[in-house]
Order: sequence, then C-alpha cells, then structure tokens
Amino acid sequence: MKPKKSQWVWSAGGVALALGAGVMIGRISAPGGESGSGAAGESAGGKSSARDGEAGLSLAERVQRKRAGEDGRGAAKPVDTDLKAILDSTSRLDRTQRLLAFLDRLPADKFAGVYDEFRNMPGVNLRGSERSLILQAWAERDPLNALGFLQEKGGEDWERETAVATWAANDPQAAFAWASTAADEGDVNNWLLGATRGIAATNPELARDFLAQLQGPTRDQALNAMQPYVMQFGFDYAKDWIAGVGDEKLQEQASRQMARDLANLDPAQAAQWNSAMNNVELRRDISETVSDRWARTDLDAARAWVERLPEDTKSEAAEGIARRYAREDPAAAAKWLAGLGNNPDLDGARFVFIEESFRGSPQTSLEFVANVSDRGAQERLYRDSLQKWFRADEGAARQWMNNHAQTLPPRVVARFNQPRRQ
Repeated sequence: MKPKKSQWVWSAGGVALALGAGVMIGRISAPGGESGSGAAGESAGGKSSARDGEAGLSLAERVQRKRAGEDGRGAAKPVDTDLKAILDSTSRLDRTQRLLAFLDRLPADKFAGVYDEFRNMPGVNLRGSERSLILQAWAERDPLNALGFLQEKGGEDWERETAVATWAANDPQAAFAWASTAADEGDVNNWLLGATRGIAATNPELARDFLAQLQGPTRDQALNAMQPYVMQFGFDYAKDWIAGVGDEKLQEQASRQMARDLANLDPAQAAQWNSAMNNVELRRDISETVSDRWARTDLDAARAWVERLPEDTKSEAAEGIARRYAREDPAAAAKWLAGLGNNPDLDGARFVFIEESFRGSPQTSLEFVANVSDRGAQERLYRDSLQKWFRADEGAARQWMNNHAQTLPPRVVARFNQPRRQ
C-alpha cells in the first residue's frame, strides 16, 4: 500500500482553507483562548474591535448588513436559493458572499444533497474554494453527518482533514475521540491529522497534548501542521510551547523542526536557547540552522557567537557561517575558518566554504583545500574543482595548477596533463 501524504494544501481556486471554518462562521476564539495562558491568551485578549456590536450575527448576515449600509437601502438583497446560479457568477468575491449567505440559511438535512450535487458538477476540481466552504459549513452545523458522508462516499484526504478540523476547532475532545476510532488507510491517518490541525488553530497548547498520542508519519505531519499556529505568537511562546512537550524524543523533533522559524524571529534569542541545550547532538544539529539564519542579518554577531561555542558545537555551527561568509568575502572567510583550528570535525564547514567560494573565486577555493584533514577528500576536491574550472576557463585553471603542481596530489596533475585524444 502506498504511503499517503496530507492533501490539506490548497485545492484549485483554493482560498477557502485560508478562510478556515472558524473565520467563515465567526465563532472560533483566538489560539490559546481556551487555555487562557501564556502569550496566546494575551494575544486573544487584545483582538477586540468595534465589531463587537455584531456579536451573534453570522458572516452572511454581516455581509448583508454591510451591503445595506453601503447602498443606503434598509432591506438586504434576497438570499439565493439556487446553487448553480451562485456558481455562475464571474466575480469570486460576489460568488463567495452569495454562497456564504446560501449556506447560512441551508437546513442541516439539506447539506448532503447540496454537497453531493456539487461534487458531481462538471469542473468541480476548479471550484476547490467553494467546495471547501460548503464542507466547512456542513461540518460546523452537523459534523457527524458530514463525516459519515465522507466515510460512505470515500472522501479525499483533504476533505477528511477539512471536515474533522472544522469540528475540532469547536469541540476538540469530541472530534479527537471520534478521529481516534475512525479507520483510515495508508501511513497517514487524515482524520487524526485534521483533528489536531483544527485544535491547533484555536488552542496550540491543547493540540500539543493530543500530539503525543499520535504515531509515525501522522505525528510528523501533525507537528508540521501545528507549527505556524505556534509561531504566530512569537519567540517566547514558541520556545515555551516546545519546552512543554512531555515526550523527550518528540521535544527534540519539535526543536529541530522549529529552529529555523525561531532563528528567523529572533536569532540572538535562538542562539541563547541553542547554547543552553544539554543534549550535545541536538545542540550541534540546531547550531548550524541558527548560525546560518543569523549570518544572513548580522554576520559579525553570528560569527562571534560561533567562536564562543564549545568545540563539539562550534565545528557544526561554523557551517552556517562558512556558507554566508564565503559568498560575501571569500578571502576573509578562508582566514576566519582556518583560525578556528585544525579540528577534523571542521571538515564539514571546510567543504561548505570550498563549494560556496568556488563560484566567485576558484583560486581561493582551491587554495583552501589543503586545510581539509582527510587526504582522500582533499584529492577528490582538487580533482572535481579543477575539472569544473577547466570547463569554464581552461587557461586560468591550467596556469593555477602548474603554479601549484609541487603541492598538489601527483595523480591530479597527471590527470589534467594527459594528452588529448585526437
């Protein structure tokens, strides 16, 4: 059986998933609101607005009220009752507004027929946003029937995820309990993936608790799906979220996966977080990511941080610096990297420098190859780099090789001095 991969990503026309189930109906709280803790709670508390007077109104009713106010008429435009007429509109905005109003008035027992009709329309694959809106509205109104329909009819992966995520945003415990018992084929359980995604949209901390109950590729994809919901509240919230993961292996996985985003948010704080890690392997793995992202915005600060790291981490973090520094100033980068010492573990950073600096300065790149501790690797680097240079500028490459023939591996020199075949 082939492994399945999440298809939550946008279908054709796919703006609908950006609206989200909660945005469409307007009843979902901000992430963290249920737990009332940490940055999430604070963010949710700061989002009140002048629209509070419209509390209790559906989105469709608010749209109608806005239209009435704009054209100066007190009566709203009648709500469409013909789905095909709505879809015939050439304006996406108009089509979406009319569809929302239609769905808001649609009785719960009519959704199955409407959704089935829509699924079988010609060109349905070009109507991904509208299809998702109908499914989200149905799953919010009557989740069990919507999910039962998908089980019976054989819903696509994204349909499963969309429907159960909509339910989970409003009733996380019930949705997750249902998803835990629903059969799904393949390596990824889309019911559980959708449930954890929907919970993360409203309460990332609660989603974290459910994440520990998942396994294998389903857990991997669920963690990936949660990441943007965690990161939206800033560095401190994300760092604390990771620290709250109870399972050690899962916490390490979350640390590795979210390190890039943490470093993008605040590289200096990410460096402190990284340096404080007791797990040497984890600290090493993340250090390259942090140094690479920091070097993009402040090379000097990133370089100074790497120089202060313990040897077991410095050698890995140096790779992130070498990549950026080699592009900006190959000669200075070579001097800096050589100054870090002769630790064989620095060969990874040396390989990175040689590859990156070759593009702008083949001479600097080749002259640095002697710093590589592995003799076999040295010979391969000389051979491969000279071969590329001979193709691009044979005259310059041959002159450099002849000038350094006494220090180059004899087999490399012999290779490029072989007479050409006629």
